[in-house]
Amino acid sequence: MLGAILALLVAGLAVAVGLAQTYGDVVDTYWRVHDEVLLPTEAGRRYIDLFWRHNGELCQLVVANERLTLEGQAVILQFEPPLRALVDGQGEGVTITSGMVERVEAYLDLLVDVGSPELQATIRAERERTPLDGLIGMTFEEARVHLVGQPETAVPTQYSTALP
Repeated sequence: MLGAILALLVAGLAVAVGLAQTYGDVVDTYWRVHDEVLLPTEAGRRYIDLFWRHNGELCQLVVANERLTLEGQAVILQFEPPLRALVDGQGEGVTITSGMVERVEAYLDLLVDVGSPELQATIRAERERTPLDGLIGMTFEEARVHLVGQPETAVPTQYSTALP
């Protein structure tokens, strides 16, 4: 499921940033995933690169499509508690369910329906690379290790991404 969440970071971080004033804790959790889960691993940095490659288009799609916006917000809010548990060191206590995978798959389907050929190809390739149904039953910690591995090193950044 973490792989799906990482894919959603690509699609949903723009929505989360737009909600920053209302949902500061939510945005902070997703930035912690960025800083603490993704950034310290090569595989995680690959997901960050995917985000930046498609960020402009995703922002445009979210602004132009109310259904995409609302569903993206719902997914982001649904996954914030288990992701917060993960970054708080309690990811072993949260299990990925078939309902979680179905929700992410439905959102990715929406993105494929409205996205550019390049975005569609990226989503299809990521789905092939990491079939989400294979994550059902894993804990969020198991999924993190499976998808991005253990942190290689702490990557110092000049600027904190945590909200004040």
